[in-house]
Amino acid sequence: MKVLLTIVDGMAFHLFEKFVYSLDEFRELVEGGYYGPLESTYPSITPVALASMVTGLYPKNNGVVSTKVFVKGRKISSPLTAYNSNTLIAEPIWNILSKRGLKTLVTSSPQALPDKWKNQNTVLFDPYKSKLGKCSEGFLLKIGESEVLGGKWKVEKEGEEFKVTIDTSEGKIEANGKQGEWVGPIEFPALCNEKNFKGLSFFHFRENDVYVTPPSFLTKWGNRDDLLQEVWENVSKRTGMLLDGDYKSLSKGTITLEEYLKTAQLSYNFFFEYSNFLLRRVEWDFAISYLPTVDNFQHLFYGIDDGKAFDYVYQAYKLAGKFVRSLIDLPDIMIVASDHGIEKVKKRVYVNKILERINVLKVSNGRIDWRKTKAYYAGGGIIRVNLRDREEMGIVSREEFPKLINYIVRNLENYVDPVTGERIFPMIYEKQVPAGDREGDIELTVSSYYAMSSNVEKEKEIEDVVPYKNASGDHGYYRKDDLYGVVILYGKGIARGKKVNAKIVDIVPTILRLFDVNYNKLDGKPIIEALR
Repeated sequence: MKVLLTIVDGMAFHLFEKFVYSLDEFRELVEGGYYGPLESTYPSITPVALASMVTGLYPKNNGVVSTKVFVKGRKISSPLTAYNSNTLIAEPIWNILSKRGLKTLVTSSPQALPDKWKNQNTVLFDPYKSKLGKCSEGFLLKIGESEVLGGKWKVEKEGEEFKVTIDTSEGKIEANGKQGEWVGPIEFPALCNEKNFKGLSFFHFRENDVYVTPPSFLTKWGNRDDLLQEVWENVSKRTGMLLDGDYKSLSKGTITLEEYLKTAQLSYNFFFEYSNFLLRRVEWDFAISYLPTVDNFQHLFYGIDDGKAFDYVYQAYKLAGKFVRSLIDLPDIMIVASDHGIEKVKKRVYVNKILERINVLKVSNGRIDWRKTKAYYAGGGIIRVNLRDREEMGIVSREEFPKLINYIVRNLENYVDPVTGERIFPMIYEKQVPAGDREGDIELTVSSYYAMSSNVEKEKEIEDVVPYKNASGDHGYYRKDDLYGVVILYGKGIARGKKVNAKIVDIVPTILRLFDVNYNKLDGKPIIEALR
């Protein structure tokens, strides 16, 4: 028995229903297997939802309750991140199966770090660990010389011919091309955080400068060094290694929409080639593959009310179908699952700017002054108080705590959109005694067509979404179309054409049932009771 869980990030049930019968690859699976909506977690945010998908437990029971997770003894400025295996306090499916002698492979999962899950039967990879913060942001090179990532980069142009020379301690690297061309991937030595790495980027030669796509680096993003080197040589250096479309550069106005679309296609190319390489190279009984393309496109385009934007979303579903089709012959049974859906967004609310205005969060020179900050919104709908003796270097006393909570909640309850007069935060949950680990002191939901952000660099508290530049789709808080992804079961012994209604915590019990493994510590139940 070989079972493959293919995660298509963000594939929304309400959109899939519209598209499925014009998508040949998916139509075959739907007509030949189990299919239906998959209810996500709350909040329905990728690392939170995927933690539930791979553990069979709701967030409060697996520990990944938000994008940032607060625990006693840490500074409020440095909570645990959901993109880290140490945040997970429950056993994931790859560990459950590998301890029972089955061979497991994970191509990408937010909590699949090899430093925690050590088992000789498990091969763990997560290419997102090849990103190194600010070093992995796209940038522009002007004609002339620049100091970039520890090297000297020189751009020369004669007529329409470009030449980029990277002068490093290991020698010179050259890239040549004409105006308008994309060249790469280009491998180059890089210095980031005082450490040396190999990096990869594409170059786009523009009229007066060169756009360099977000670099990925040869870090330890797998638990098999030999296999990681094979991936780097056979996939990354040949196909490139963009992990998402470069939304940051688009939002900043650094690149055009057409350039963004190119980066999104390059991202798809990487995951297609990478997944096929690993799944065919490694021996496995159970494996996880992952594709971000649908989520990338929906975030940018879904809230734009025109046919062009909607067609971009449709094209992303077509690419997902091709991705699934390329893997369909590898397992005996394939489970296709998405972690959440999508909702339209017209405006973005910067919660920390509201906290700054009411003097509970302090900003100096564009950065949060943690020594004077009493409360902080880190994302995921959670506000945490900087409490003395709970947070390291906390400043709020327990006597002040309930007064501070009431003050913040009162201001948020009365907060309305200055243009429409609409109340922004329809439900607010507050604690009159300090929250424990992995909880917020205040938890927020937001009205439909609004998204929340933890950004403190903006000048306004609310901004309109600019079509084709800012994200116009979001998920997490609406409990409508963003709550429902898709699940498909297809393969040997799976009944044909059966509609199901399932929850994201049902995926692990279903996999365990397929392998006839007993494991009782779960919140979900099997989608199927037995194979035919």
